[in-house]
Amino acid sequence: MQINKIGINNSQLIGFKANYFTVIKEGKYYDLSKISTDNEENLGKEPVLEYQSSGKKFEFPMTYDGKYYTTYVYPHTNNYRIFYKDTGKYENNGEKQIVNPLCLARKATIADRTSNDLPIEEAYSKGQTVGKVIYTDSIDSGRQYSKTLPKDVPIILLLGQVKQGSSEVLNYLPENVKGVIVHNSGFSVLGHIANQIRQSLLVMSTVLDNDKFNDLKKYEGKFIHINNETGVVNYHETNPIHHQAKIERVEKVEVPELENVERLLTFDELTPQNCGNKGYRLALMQKLVNEGKLKDIAIPKGFVIPEGYINRLKEYTNVEDEEESKDRLDGIYTQEVEQKVKELGMTRDDLIVRSNFNTEDLGSFSSAGIYDSRLNMDTNILETTLVVADNIDYKKTKYVHQKYGICDKQIQPAVIVQDAIDKDYAFTVYSDDGDGNAIIQLTYKVGFAAYHDSVIKYNKKTKKLTSDNNMSPKAEFILDEKGNVVAQHHEKDRVAEEWEDLKPLLNIVTDGALVLEDYFNHPQDIEGGIGKDGKVYFWQTRDIVAKGKKRI
Repeated sequence: MQINKIGINNSQLIGFKANYFTVIKEGKYYDLSKISTDNEENLGKEPVLEYQSSGKKFEFPMTYDGKYYTTYVYPHTNNYRIFYKDTGKYENNGEKQIVNPLCLARKATIADRTSNDLPIEEAYSKGQTVGKVIYTDSIDSGRQYSKTLPKDVPIILLLGQVKQGSSEVLNYLPENVKGVIVHNSGFSVLGHIANQIRQSLLVMSTVLDNDKFNDLKKYEGKFIHINNETGVVNYHETNPIHHQAKIERVEKVEVPELENVERLLTFDELTPQNCGNKGYRLALMQKLVNEGKLKDIAIPKGFVIPEGYINRLKEYTNVEDEEESKDRLDGIYTQEVEQKVKELGMTRDDLIVRSNFNTEDLGSFSSAGIYDSRLNMDTNILETTLVVADNIDYKKTKYVHQKYGICDKQIQPAVIVQDAIDKDYAFTVYSDDGDGNAIIQLTYKVGFAAYHDSVIKYNKKTKKLTSDNNMSPKAEFILDEKGNVVAQHHEKDRVAEEWEDLKPLLNIVTDGALVLEDYFNHPQDIEGGIGKDGKVYFWQTRDIVAKGKKRI
C-alpha cells in the first residue's frame, strides 16, 4: 500500500529522536504494525529494535528504505530501545522509549472517523439507566471478572479496552451491569456481539475521546444517570434513591419442548412443534417466496436433521470399537442424508451445517452468536452435524443458558443443512432501528481474517437509501512520538465504488425486510447475502430483542 511521505526536519512536528509509528487498519481493527527511525543522529547503520518480555530480550532488525529504518513489530511490551549493532550506540542515550499500542490505535481510529465525517462516539444499545460507576482497564476473563463485581447495586462499567477478538467477554457480565462504556472501538453495529449487548444492556457505547472518558472515570464509586439515546453519551451524578435504582432481574426464558422426530425434514414439513423457531421461520420465508410476497429473494436449499434423528444416530454409533463406530457412521444414515442432498438438488461440495436448537430465535431471547455453524466441504455431513449439535458443551453457551434460566435438560439440539452461498457480500438487516429506518450492514472480506462493514440506512418515509458509513476497508496511519497523526492513506470502500450497481439489490433487501416485519408483526433481525450470481439471499430472520428504548 502506498503511503504519503512525511518530512523529517520540522522540529515543531517531530521530537528530536524522530521515531515514527505506523498503525494499519484492516476491517474494524487498528493495530500497531511498524516502528521507524530516521537515524537523524547518524548513530550507525545496523539498528535493531530491542525490547524485553518475561525476562527475555528480543531484537527486530530494522531495514533501510532510503529514508527510514523500519521494522514490522508486534511488541509484547510498552517500551523499547533502538540499538546500533555496528557502533554499540543507543538512541536517546539508551533510555527506553515508551509506546502504547492501544493509545496509538485509538488516535488512528479518531483520525479515521474524523476524516470520514463520523462522530467519535458510537452507540450499540441506546437507552438510559442509573448505576454505580466501576472502572477496569481491560477484561481477559469475563466470568472471572464478574465474580469481583458487587451484586447488590446496578453498575455502569467503564472499560479501558476490549481486546481484539475478545468481545465475547461482555456475555459474561452479571445481570446487575446495566450499562457499559468502552474506550476503544472494534464492534460491528449489527454483529452478534452487539445483538447480545442490546438484549442485556440498557446502554452501550464506545467513547474514543480521551478527555470525556477520563471525566467519566472521575465518577468511579459514585452513582450517575447516563443517557445515550441521541447517540452521544450524556451523564450526571445522581442519588440512586431518587431514581429507584433497583436491579431488574434478567427475564427467564421459556423454552418450548419439541416433538421427537426421527426422520429428515424438508422445509415444507417444518412446524414450531417439530423444528423450533429458527427452522420454522426459514420455512415461512420459503413459503412467502413461493407465494410471490417475498420478491426477488432466494432461500438457500436445505433440510433439517432433528434431535430425534441425531439421538438415534448417536445410539447406533455408540460402540466400543472405534473402527466399527466409524463404519456405522458411514453406513445407512450417511447414505440417507446424501440421498436427501441429491433429491433436493443441493451442491454437495459446498454445504453449511447450522445450529437449529429449540432455544434459538425465541421472542424474548435471540441467542445470536452463541451456537455454531460450520462449512462442510468434503467432510461427512453427519460428522459436522454432531460437532454443531454438541455446541451446548461450550463454556460461553452454558453460561448464557444459566444467565437466562435455561437448563441443559430443556435443550434440544438439531441442525439445518443448507447450500452455502458463494457471496460477494454478507449482510445483517434491522427492519427498524428505533428511529424509523431500516439498517443494512454490508460486510466483505478485506484480509486473511478481516472483514469490513459498510452501514446503509433506508428511510421508511422517504424510501431513500443513504450510505451512512464509507470508512476505508484498509488504511495506514503514521504517528509521531507525541501520538499525532502526521500522515494517512486510505483505500476506497468497495460499497462506495459499486453504489449505483448495489442500490437495486439493496432495495430488494429493504423491501423484503419490511415484508417480514409486517408478516411477523415485529421488527426483524435478518441475515443474508448477495451472491456472486447477483441474487439476494435470506437465510435467517428473528425478532429484534432489545432492552433499550432505542435499539441502535
